[in-house]
Amino acid sequence: MKTIEVDARRYAWCRSRALWLIGLPMRLHLEDVHGAQQAGQDGLLRFAARRVGDSCALALNLVLNYDRTIPDYAMRSSWAIERLQGHELCQPCWDLIRGVEVASSEEIVDRCDFLVARVCAIIGEAPNILTPEGHYPAIAMVRDWSKLLDAVGEPATMPYGWTADLDS
Repeated sequence: MKTIEVDARRYAWCRSRALWLIGLPMRLHLEDVHGAQQAGQDGLLRFAARRVGDSCALALNLVLNYDRTIPDYAMRSSWAIERLQGHELCQPCWDLIRGVEVASSEEIVDRCDFLVARVCAIIGEAPNILTPEGHYPAIAMVRDWSKLLDAVGEPATMPYGWTADLDS
């Protein structure tokens, strides 16, 4: 079975990791950015912004280039940025990863918001599992993704317990 420009197995592997293993933490890092700005914690703000840039670069690389496997944490940013050369979001990711010096915390937050919104438009939007209105829809989506991964012969990478009793 083939999807657009890539086989279904690679599609399922890369997209599921981009959406669930990278996309969910990316949203959490974005919340950290906002919380750090509100608390006036500039160091934490810059640290969380680097994490946002790293997560965005990795998720983009997975869905645009379908590269697997993901290198160790210390190498993954450079690996993803190298493969994103020429893409319009490569530089915004790189700016956050390297800790670009900007005039204000508001500008850092704006850059993070912009980048996460653009990346989610490409990789897909998952419901926020940390909110009551997003928890159960997220579990339903995870079960659907698990069924796809199982159908193409890939192990599910979803959180333990979310995929229990898929056949029931």
